[in-house]
Amino acid sequence: MSDEINNSSAAPDGAKNKAQVIKIVDIDKALKMLTTYMDNNAIAPLLNALETLKTDPQNQSLQSKVIEAFNSLGILQGAALTYAPYLNVFISDDPFGD
Repeated sequence: MSDEINNSSAAPDGAKNKAQVIKIVDIDKALKMLTTYMDNNAIAPLLNALETLKTDPQNQSLQSKVIEAFNSLGILQGAALTYAPYLNVFISDDPFGD
């Protein structure tokens, strides 16, 4: 399996990764940083979604699960982005839905 997968197909609603390359190695780095520096119980849905995404990075449904898990973090979103800036690939260009 290649470490890079071009995700040029339509991205899930709210994601800005339409022309981004999803790299499995970057997902692994994000997982390592998140599990090292954050409370794994508090971010378990995000960790699970990222692990699942590694199996098929182009799968829009799996990308949507990552977005949903990230959005559900609430105040922990900032910490997650600090330790795993790669998550920016999944964040909306329009956070207010305008």
